Amino acid sequence: MSALTLSIKKGVAEITLDDGKANALSLAMLEALLKALDEAAAADCAVLISGRPGIFSGGYDRKLIDAGGPECDAMRAAGDRLTMAMLDFPAPLVIASTGHTMAKAAFMLLLADYRIGIDGPFKTGLNEVAIGMTMPDAAMPQARARLNPGWLSRCALQSEILTPQQAVQAGFYDELVSAEQLLDRAREKVQSLARLDRKAYRETRRLMNEPLRKELAGALKGRNA
Repeated sequence: MSALTLSIKKGVAEITLDDGKANALSLAMLEALLKALDEAAAADCAVLISGRPGIFSGGYDRKLIDAGGPECDAMRAAGDRLTMAMLDFPAPLVIASTGHTMAKAAFMLLLADYRIGIDGPFKTGLNEVAIGMTMPDAAMPQARARLNPGWLSRCALQSEILTPQQAVQAGFYDELVSAEQLLDRAREKVQSLARLDRKAYRETRRLMNEPLRKELAGALKGRNA
């Protein structure tokens, strides 16, 4: 069974991550996600991304992070491509977080247009410093741009792990619902955004994201120089 499924129907592309485990953002998962986003864009679809019950994603594959080397570099390069693909996506993009959402997956929340979480015993956070990683140059602009200022140090520097209610306050989520309501509410939201004028949405989103995009492009160029 594929760790990612894509369903396109009535102008909405639903992407579901489910590897049966922690939905680690391995190179294979990232490449599949990038391909699904390309297909959704080609079909001019709004997008809804969700995970498996109990977990959206634990972030990058920890085994590759610990091992380092070319495979880790390839995974992180694919993650950078995902960042830009989400930032530049030409249609509405909603995330329904089905549970725990950590590290790179939490940055995905910061890049989506609308984020819905579950009001339950789930954790959200940027735990890079806690596991011995310096926050990547291209990650900090996202945190500064999208987190509420009073939470930036607590999340990015102190690696505080948040409850769903705290995650709303910090800026990771726009709203919380019950697990039973999550997908219905997310579908309702993505469909309402899909009905907005697409050209106006795309161009306004580009204007809104342009300062962050320029900063990210500069950080990524410096990393690859």
